[in-house]
Amino acid sequence: MKKIILISTILISLISCKEKKENKKELTDSIKAELIAEFKEMKEKDQLNRSYVSLGTFDQKLIDSTKELTTQEYISFMQSHKSELTKKQEDSLWNIQNKIDLRNTNRLYEITKEYGWLSKTKLDSVIDPMLFLFHTPKETIDKMQALLMEEVKANRMEPIKFATYVDNMRKKAFGKNQLYGTGDEFDPKTNSIVPPFIENIDSTNIERKKIGLPELKEGEYRTEK
Repeated sequence: MKKIILISTILISLISCKEKKENKKELTDSIKAELIAEFKEMKEKDQLNRSYVSLGTFDQKLIDSTKELTTQEYISFMQSHKSELTKKQEDSLWNIQNKIDLRNTNRLYEITKEYGWLSKTKLDSVIDPMLFLFHTPKETIDKMQALLMEEVKANRMEPIKFATYVDNMRKKAFGKNQLYGTGDEFDPKTNSIVPPFIENIDSTNIERKKIGLPELKEGEYRTEK
């Protein structure tokens, strides 16, 4: 009798997990088109004020010219260019941008809950939703990260995309070293791009293995010890 109950419990759990995994709305062509249009609008709002603040200018020609620069050239430009904006202008732009980021993040969360994680390939779009993830407000990071972990487990999101998001948020929002070691970093001392800082290679590789990423090898990371 106990064996029958155990088997029944396992079957119910498996069915429940399967339903949770598959319980997403169908992504029809018409919905795809609507979402692509929405993402394009979200991107325009995301980039407009941000480019003014990050480059310290309202000169659109100058802003456009930086789009063709390599990473190293862009860094050099940022170091040499003096902001043309007043503090009041910067504060005003950031106030607007923070509200946009929160709206975009909440909308991306809703879309992901409904349809699962939508990659560029799945959407057939030039807009990569990762763009909005990198601008997640600090107060919504935990909620978004938990949702995306479920997407990784359901094979709807690439592990490397998830890991890159986590590392980006740890560094940018919390000032921590990377967990997965996905992104090279800029070293102001040498003015060059270098492998990422991680806390501990053993724990990093354990976490990478959990989501299906290969281990980091020597030379692909740095530790502070």
